[in-house]
Amino acid sequence: MSDENHDERETNLLHHRMKPQHLATLVSIGRHRNAHRTAREMALSQPAISKIIREVEQLFGTVLFDRSRAGMIPNRVGEALISRANALLNDIDRTKDEIEAIAAGHIGSLRLGVIAFIAPNMITRTLNRLNEENVSLAAEIHEGTTQPLVAQLMAKELDCVIGRYSFENEAELDQKLLTQQRFAAVVSHSHPALPEKPLTLADTIDLPWVVTPPRTSARQALTDMFMRAGLRAPDVRVETASMEVMKAVMADCGMIGLLPLDIATKYAAEGQLIILDFKVDFPPAPLMLIRRRNEPRLPSVERFCEILMEVAPTTEPF
Repeated sequence: MSDENHDERETNLLHHRMKPQHLATLVSIGRHRNAHRTAREMALSQPAISKIIREVEQLFGTVLFDRSRAGMIPNRVGEALISRANALLNDIDRTKDEIEAIAAGHIGSLRLGVIAFIAPNMITRTLNRLNEENVSLAAEIHEGTTQPLVAQLMAKELDCVIGRYSFENEAELDQKLLTQQRFAAVVSHSHPALPEKPLTLADTIDLPWVVTPPRTSARQALTDMFMRAGLRAPDVRVETASMEVMKAVMADCGMIGLLPLDIATKYAAEGQLIILDFKVDFPPAPLMLIRRRNEPRLPSVERFCEILMEVAPTTEPF
């Protein structure tokens, strides 16, 4: 047997035979320097303490203490082992406290997938509510379109997704309605085609648009809007799932965008965009909270989802 294999075998043996009671006994003797006082602290007999120490010394193959009438004085190896034992016990205590806190829902982590078209205050209001309840949740947020995010969810790379209804993996998903979004056409204040009179839908056919990729609700709404009006499809110059890219090309490249009305209203109130007057006559698009079906969830993640359902805005009848 090679030295490497022998060392690995010895390490595995140590892992299996070293017990928390061994660690606690080492730390107690290091504190008291006396087997009798250690036995009293640990509610064991003195012979039991002596047996535990012999087991530890056998595990490491060396003497750890100088024994005399004055007590048990750790040698240099003993002092090093007591220091490590103390650190390990502290780690065990911290781990126990952390697991109890996780089980009680006080701390946790969340890997959340979101589509670009959600009102950010849904998430911030949820996180603030959790903070008020003394729940410490570390949130990792991934942005994309619904289907790639659902694929990540199914691969267990995400805990939940805020997106559109998914027909793929439908039987394996738990999908709850958060809200329904209507759409509005928007431009920046500096858009070159803004005349004194309001733009009509027909005026925008030959103007450049920035929209989300195909098979998304906003893209379907755009196509439907022009078809209902008996007009051909508009000039789509940029397709993006990024809200920041969309805002940038509207501001810097003079494009028209199509956003959910709640987000468009927010940006309009902040003076970033102008909502065009024509109505986007398209049914409201459901926004869903999507999770894997029949799967145990950490209490903190479950509480995040409960609060999210509560703070999601309602939608007026279309």
